[in-house]
Amino acid sequence: MREIKVKSWCKINFLISIFLFCLAVSVSAKNHVTEIDIDVGIRDDGSAYITQVWNGTFTEGTENYIPINTDGIEITDFKVLDINGEYEKMNNWNAKGSFEQKSRKYGINPTKDGVELCFGISEYGTNRYAIEYVIHNFINAYTDYDGTNFMFINPDMNTFPTDGKIRMTLANGKKLDESNSRIWAFGYSGQIEFQDGSVVAYTKSPLEGSNSMIVMLQLEKGIVTPIKTLDKSFEEVKTKAMGDSDYETDDIDAPQWLVNIFAFFSLLFLLAIPVLIVFWIVSAIKRKANIKKFYNKAEYFRDVPNNGDISTSYYLLQNFGVTKDKSLIVGATMLSMINKGCIEPVTNEKVNFMGKSKTEVSLELLKEPESNLQKSLYHILVSAAGQDKTLQEKELAKYCETNPAMLKEFIDSTYKKGASSFGLSNGFVKSGGNHIKHLSEIGKEQLAEVMGLKKYLLDFSLISEREIKEITIWQDYMVYATLFGIADKVIAQFKKVYPDRIVEFESYNRNVFVAHSYYRTMYNATVRAEQKARSAGMGGASSIGGGGGYSGGGSGGGSR
Repeated sequence: MREIKVKSWCKINFLISIFLFCLAVSVSAKNHVTEIDIDVGIRDDGSAYITQVWNGTFTEGTENYIPINTDGIEITDFKVLDINGEYEKMNNWNAKGSFEQKSRKYGINPTKDGVELCFGISEYGTNRYAIEYVIHNFINAYTDYDGTNFMFINPDMNTFPTDGKIRMTLANGKKLDESNSRIWAFGYSGQIEFQDGSVVAYTKSPLEGSNSMIVMLQLEKGIVTPIKTLDKSFEEVKTKAMGDSDYETDDIDAPQWLVNIFAFFSLLFLLAIPVLIVFWIVSAIKRKANIKKFYNKAEYFRDVPNNGDISTSYYLLQNFGVTKDKSLIVGATMLSMINKGCIEPVTNEKVNFMGKSKTEVSLELLKEPESNLQKSLYHILVSAAGQDKTLQEKELAKYCETNPAMLKEFIDSTYKKGASSFGLSNGFVKSGGNHIKHLSEIGKEQLAEVMGLKKYLLDFSLISEREIKEITIWQDYMVYATLFGIADKVIAQFKKVYPDRIVEFESYNRNVFVAHSYYRTMYNATVRAEQKARSAGMGGASSIGGGGGYSGGGSGGGSR
């Protein structure tokens, strides 16, 4: 087992900081911003035209404001609009003014660190604001590259958006892509990627506490011509930003349950937990307890669950935390293709230069599967194998390291297909969810089938009615045992119960281990490639930590 690095425990501190923030503000602000969309148009001189669109509900306070640290930059051309048109500019903004005095007005409030861009809430209810301004010296010219490391959404806002999105484009029409740019993101849980000539960063979970949205962009020389020139390298900027981030590391995170428990008990010793945190903890514990109770009550299920739709089974396993390893669907699909004769494992004996023999198993790709799910994975294997249609593990690893998006797309699309199928079968009471109470009677039946089969396979050696008369049934069982992540345990139980049939089933059990070896090779190579690519600035998951040395930004903001 690989050693868990100390850096992994930063998540604990992050969780604690979120809770401490909740305590400090008691979540008193009733205003709620559902989304902040930010468009950044980068001009040739290195300035940027910014448009922030806020969508939300506002029921208290007199104004919204955005603190910006102006060290090294300048803000001009500020204006605010809503669906009724442009607001009126006030040259001397009074933050203590009344609701009426600020209604349909905007202005700049100077602070010791920079400025606050302020505008009146103007009307209580659901509003949509467009905030526009220009940042001068947004892109700086460094000795090696041009670039920026900029905070767009501040930490500790009292109206944190549920969703945040930043889109950066070049005003001169040139495309931003891997050939001329590198990108990184910090401060939030989400993604940053190249999309149709733009850089797009977006959240995957609501921003809260010490979260922020920082984007670092590195440009090749000649794309723009920044006015501001600095006598240092962009590499220095990048090195500072990477500090405390999870870029350029492959450490394994501490188990999430351990992180949560550590954070929970730390808070118990430190201070009293406010109502919202208690509610969150109780809700999480209750959800887990209800799922466990449902699992314990599920009766043994001896057939293929969910009418053979393995994508639905996969979705249910993931959504209700029965299994957490996303890659298991790859192994299950590969084993199913082996069982159906689409793929055949072939054992080869090779002798090295020392005269020692080594057994290697390759995969012969014989025929395309019938199901669309299996076809998509089969095509990845064919592409990796080349013209001879014989695949070695080294070939597969090399291909997945070069094309990491292929396997990720297969896993994501399978989950989405399962979610869609389950939703269309009226599995939920309403639109969705991950609590047992969200399931309809049909949904409960489908979940019970998956859980029932897992229980049956785990308890196989303890059950009296367990006769396996057909090899095909055993093959199906092993596909789902692989999906559950318990194939080794099931095989061990089978050997215990049927010692006289080991030889009969040996080749099929061997296929389980072949599929496991190949799918882990695929997945590990993909993870390595994704980490390498995101560290190199090719896009990917954002880093919660890091981003130090940023421009702009500030602390707080929202409504008051």
